[in-house]
Amino acid sequence: MKLSFAEWFKLARSRVGVSQRAIADSLGVSVQTVGNWEGGRSVPSLDPDQMLRLCTALGVSLDALAKAFRGEVETTD
Repeated sequence: MKLSFAEWFKLARSRVGVSQRAIADSLGVSVQTVGNWEGGRSVPSLDPDQMLRLCTALGVSLDALAKAFRGEVETTD
């Protein structure tokens, strides 16, 4: 089964133990915005610098982020 971006994002964030607040602060967005991403109500519209900061915060590659945006990440269960 493939993960939605929201599912992938929540999983990636919980794996590294970073808070929604920390993600929001590093990207210059509101905590509500990050919550909306996790809730599937919206997806990020990020500039390249923000994408790199998000990858760093989550400990993932830009390729992994792009695959998540495209819904190409498979569950490992």
